[in-house]
Amino acid sequence: MADNQFPAGQAAALGSREPVRGGTTSRKAAIVVTCRDTAAREVLSQELRKRYGADYHIVVCDQPAELESRIRELLAAGTPVALVIGGVGTQDPDGIEVLAAIRAVDPTASRVAAVRWGELEFEAARPLFDAVAMGKIDHWVTHPVQTPDEDFHRAITGFLSEWAGGAAAASRRCG
Repeated sequence: MADNQFPAGQAAALGSREPVRGGTTSRKAAIVVTCRDTAAREVLSQELRKRYGADYHIVVCDQPAELESRIRELLAAGTPVALVIGGVGTQDPDGIEVLAAIRAVDPTASRVAAVRWGELEFEAARPLFDAVAMGKIDHWVTHPVQTPDEDFHRAITGFLSEWAGGAAAASRRCG
């Protein structure tokens, strides 16, 4: 098992405190990936692990039905969740609803729908646009199509930056 991945029930093992940007000490945040398509899930997790694994825990949830409990475990262990990236499309027809449900579990996690490039014809993309407009998801991105996929990483980096800005603003309000 990779260093940044752990099975359900072992989230508490993430208790180590590590330095993060800005010189403060806090826990590494998590980027959580879930989708039913094994190949797509593997590509997403590998691409994320290579680029962000030093700064974030990359957590893979094989079954979307387990996502809520996995996020609760992370939060209980004191690990903030930056992004939840979920498959949306033919393999994950309920992907938008799976991501929408995360808001009740963690209102600060950014929910990102990952779709295959071939599934982005206008009519197929319409539910994504509607989901963003209705607040069910925060962002969408296409699956990486090459390694490295700089368009994918540009989007993910932007989402992480937005999340970090929101987390910093929240800690200033609370502190």
